[in-house]
Amino acid sequence: MKTVLKFCIFAASLALGQGVLAQASPVTSQLLAQRVEMVAGKPVLKPAGDGKPGDVLQYSATYRNNGSAAAGKLLATVPVPPGTTFIAASEQPAQAQASTDGSTFAPMPLTRMVKQADGSTRKEPVPLADYRALRWELGSLPAGATSVVSLRVSIDAPAVASAAKP
Repeated sequence: MKTVLKFCIFAASLALGQGVLAQASPVTSQLLAQRVEMVAGKPVLKPAGDGKPGDVLQYSATYRNNGSAAAGKLLATVPVPPGTTFIAASEQPAQAQASTDGSTFAPMPLTRMVKQADGSTRKEPVPLADYRALRWELGSLPAGATSVVSLRVSIDAPAVASAAKP
């Protein structure tokens, strides 16, 4: 399971880094992955370390404007790594948008049109396992200021291939 967690952290770091390249140069970001453990009924953040299916991780991205002027139109994007499932209502701040492809974002919960057997279509919720990224419109970040966004995911169980019958 070391590989699952390390891949999740790498994928999140890579995607976060790509988003920062598009930002103005004085804005820096740092992504932190932590394991969420319940202690006396309260969530406690611990170093991520090795993960296993069912573990809950929190990804927190801190954006800092090191420049001397406000950075405008700041968008913060945090990926939901493959092998994990986004946990509903865990995003902070709450007004995030979600994406199933990392490119097109919409308010949550995401929905899609599904064709029925009779040919009609019906709007259905997109499963949380299909969410691949969350984005926040941070707007303007004053000089010297920081902004933090976060989300939680659970590590999925590995897919089990079904045995083919002869």
